[in-house]
Amino acid sequence: PVPKGKGKRKLVMAIVCIVCIGAGAALPMVLDVGKLFGKSKDDGKEKSHGPANTAIVPFSDVVVNLAEERMNRYLRLKIAVLVAHEEEKEITELIAKKKVAMKSVIISHLAGKTLKDVSGSVGVNRLQREILEKLDDVLFPEGHSKLRGVVFEEYVVQ
Repeated sequence: PVPKGKGKRKLVMAIVCIVCIGAGAALPMVLDVGKLFGKSKDDGKEKSHGPANTAIVPFSDVVVNLAEERMNRYLRLKIAVLVAHEEEKEITELIAKKKVAMKSVIISHLAGKTLKDVSGSVGVNRLQREILEKLDDVLFPEGHSKLRGVVFEEYVVQ
């Protein structure tokens, strides 16, 4: 038999431990942990990847219905890609050639998303990474991507 009050203390301690573990697991998603330890994201990378050497190539507007059961919701994006300045012309031409295939892949991917998937900064960042992967698959099937990132000029969920 557990004395009165001991069971409640154990329960409170267990809850506190679970909250602390959850907060510790979520910390890297909120903070740049590398900066806390004096490491920058550019360590080991060429310095030419800075904004001065990056060009923005507009891609397309995409509108897709989200996979919501109760309401009709949609996501409207205006997408652009980041490329090295010296590769801007080449990538612009490649995008023009493969635009239909690229747009189809993005629409297919986004159509399975829910409002929860696309909400908040975590959802936006995840979508940028996922769209970058999809575009890389279409543009560079051999695996040598020249895209540096995806940016959203417009991001509307309704």
